[in-house]
Amino acid sequence: MRRGGYWLSLVLLLTACQREPEPSPEQFQFPVGIFIQARRNDFWEAFETGLKSRLDASIVPRIVYFDSAQRDSVASQMAQPEAWRALAFCAPSDAWAQNTVDRAVREGIPLVLVGVDMRQSLRMGVVSTYYYDAGRKAGAWYAKRLPTGRIVVIAGHPVPGAVSEFWDGFRHSLLENRRLRAELIPLSDSAQAKVVAQQLKNNPTVRGVFLMGAEVTRYAMEATPLPNPGIFTWRQDDEAWYHERRCQLLLIENPHEVGVRTANLLRNLSLGRGKDLEIVYVPYRQRAR
Repeated sequence: MRRGGYWLSLVLLLTACQREPEPSPEQFQFPVGIFIQARRNDFWEAFETGLKSRLDASIVPRIVYFDSAQRDSVASQMAQPEAWRALAFCAPSDAWAQNTVDRAVREGIPLVLVGVDMRQSLRMGVVSTYYYDAGRKAGAWYAKRLPTGRIVVIAGHPVPGAVSEFWDGFRHSLLENRRLRAELIPLSDSAQAKVVAQQLKNNPTVRGVFLMGAEVTRYAMEATPLPNPGIFTWRQDDEAWYHERRCQLLLIENPHEVGVRTANLLRNLSLGRGKDLEIVYVPYRQRAR
């Protein structure tokens, strides 16, 4: 009897070892936070689609859109090392934003900036359209095409800081032709672009109108014909304006690819494979006559 009990105990012990529970899938899920100070629109929807297409089941994104009144809450949420394996962040480049980035990184959370860089911050990555370069190319096109006159840039964009970076590049390129004067009209409400464009299209001093932003373009093109129109957009369908010869210069950015490249950095950082600093500029397309 004792020998039989010994063998029974041994069999039960081996069976118990073989039935050791497998790890839960949740044990291998790495949460990443994406905090964006903007309203969700088709630009950010394309960004989200690209982002999610590159994250496998082990990376769980939480996407938060917020406004200026929610900044304190967002800063506190981001600075929680137990909550995040990595972060992505988009906000106007000001003291609050830089402090928020630095605070999160000092807590040991790798952080990627989306849209516009904050060069003095502790960020570990940047993914963006190169808005300064796009503005520079648009300004250079006008500087070569027009001998003199006034160029007006009507601008509105969902990425905080994109307009100012584009404008810096645009006006710097116009230094190649000092007989041209440039003026920026930034809009907080893109629907105002239609009224502004109506006022400009018959003004003899205006030799060119450049539209920055897909929503600005949609409203302003209702006021056509505009003098020497150029467009910067994120909607691929807007290429029809160029083929219909209703614009002479077309720049198209790719927010979907911005999302893809952001996901690549977040995945690498969350797995401990990131570099000290990686800056990625997503190419944009250009068509010009």
